[in-house]
Amino acid sequence: MSFTEAAVGVPMKREAKREVDWKSQLRSLGPLAVLLICAVVFHWLSGEAFLTARNLSNLSRQVCVNLTLAVGMTLVILTAGIDLSVGSVLALSGMVTAITQVHFHWADWGWQGAVASLLAGVSVGGLCGSISGFAVSRLGITPFIVSLGMMVIARGLTLVISDAQAVAPLGESLGQLSSDYLSVEASRFFLIALSILSLAYAGFRWTKEANKRDILRDTFFALTGFAVVGLIFGGYRGIPYMVFVAALVAVSGHILLKSTRFGRFLYAIGGNREAAELSGVPVNLSLWCAYLLMGLLAGLSGVLDSARVNGAVPTAGELAELDAIAAVVIGGTSLMGGIGTITGTLFGVLVLGVLNNGMSLIGVNEHYQKIFKGLVIITAVYLDLRAKKRR
Repeated sequence: MSFTEAAVGVPMKREAKREVDWKSQLRSLGPLAVLLICAVVFHWLSGEAFLTARNLSNLSRQVCVNLTLAVGMTLVILTAGIDLSVGSVLALSGMVTAITQVHFHWADWGWQGAVASLLAGVSVGGLCGSISGFAVSRLGITPFIVSLGMMVIARGLTLVISDAQAVAPLGESLGQLSSDYLSVEASRFFLIALSILSLAYAGFRWTKEANKRDILRDTFFALTGFAVVGLIFGGYRGIPYMVFVAALVAVSGHILLKSTRFGRFLYAIGGNREAAELSGVPVNLSLWCAYLLMGLLAGLSGVLDSARVNGAVPTAGELAELDAIAAVVIGGTSLMGGIGTITGTLFGVLVLGVLNNGMSLIGVNEHYQKIFKGLVIITAVYLDLRAKKRR
């Protein structure tokens, strides 16, 4: 390379890298732009009924179950796997929770009985996930086949233990998980405390990291998010307890992927399993843990769903796996594995929640809603494949 080529080539490479960075930043804001556009359109079509504090508060409760499922689905899809059984596991876990409350009379124990029922439901989901993980990691069976079999087994068990009948009502203590709210004053104090902690964390990052632009961006979005949440919940009844549970799951999933070795293992397995094995990554153990966590979160989703409807029905969770996979793909996680974030999944869940809530508000038939969601999934997968080819 000549001196002239070097002098011209280096700035050109830097400029190209800067252009790629800006393009990736714009692509990462795609789900947010879609979310805002959908919200504005539905607010106009619904006669200004969508963007109200009451409707948005109800919307937040509606998406909690799907968000919990989608976080676990993100972990599985990052490994280039899939779990089609989460809807059936949700139904089984919810039914176990309801049976312990109603038939075993754990509802009479107050909050201790509520905690025991919650642990029973989550444990059932974890058992299903551990079996699927063992079949995938140790027996080498394709995840699609394993999860398909577990889907049928869990749905059959739900019908057997319930005798194909609904089980209700749950105890008051467990029902409060869905029906109760943190007061408006306490919610505002909580959000102010989170904002202060975010600023403190940004100051800590400022002294440790060189990329100041990312710090400013993350802090801006965090503070903006807290302000929006405060406007929504401060204008109605406060923050629902279900939202706290789902938010804790999402934050834990984000930390797990970004700040732990296990998270890096999942990305490595999805990127190139053979290379990960040669690099010393415990592939089998990591895969088993991913499906175990998926099962635990499916169990928790079953408990949340039962608390939300104050009972359990054998048909609960039908097509829940469709919503979870759609949210993950819309959020930018690649079905090929190795690429994805919990933040993107959160936006995907919100996009689906807005579509469901908005179409219901304007009177779109439920059958047409399913058709539309199917088209959204196909479109998202097509865009993912195009992005994969460009990369």
